[in-house]
Amino acid sequence: MAVFLEVRHRIKPITNTAFDLFVDFYAETVVPAMERHGIDLIGAWKMTGGEMGWDLSIHRYESMAHAEQALNSLGQDAALWSAVEKLRGQIEIEEITKFANRVSYGTEARLEAALNANPDQPRQYMLAVLQTATGGLLPAIERIGNLVDMLEPSGAMQLVTAYASRIGRTGELTDLWIMPGGPDAMMQYRAGDPLADVIGPLREHAPEEAIYFLNPLPYSKLQ
Repeated sequence: MAVFLEVRHRIKPITNTAFDLFVDFYAETVVPAMERHGIDLIGAWKMTGGEMGWDLSIHRYESMAHAEQALNSLGQDAALWSAVEKLRGQIEIEEITKFANRVSYGTEARLEAALNANPDQPRQYMLAVLQTATGGLLPAIERIGNLVDMLEPSGAMQLVTAYASRIGRTGELTDLWIMPGGPDAMMQYRAGDPLADVIGPLREHAPEEAIYFLNPLPYSKLQ
């Protein structure tokens, strides 16, 4: 089963100039280094919502052993660390990482369909991060799988992948979605709950949820 590494960076100062410098550095230096060491960077985005200045990227590995080998190899890349030293003092980069396992409804077929698409322009993505109650992870996975099956045929949302934390916060479940119509529908208030029969039972097992909107960066395979 695929292992994902989710990486979040916060770039300071919180300015467009600093973020652009980080993006250029990542595209010109970090991504080529990852490719040299067999790291599959499937997506990278600028995050919208909450604290400003964050990006998010997702790596895909065949196993934890593969992840450890590739990351250890990357850590010994002299060219990469020489470039990092040159960047030091220009911007400050905070990094948070999380290893996760793909869950059943986040199928390889869904991910490959998103990767193989050739959109005319970058798509709008949404990250949903759910915190499950004790013992609630497996029931939540089942409930969300049902929700995915309901939403996708309508064309309103398309699931890219989904994963549960392996090393990180226990019981955390993350869904990555494409939003063909953008985030406007989610940002508007509408009375009533057409998904009450699905969301109500889900909240018994996953009472907390946070939503982030994501915009692809130039070096992201998922555009």
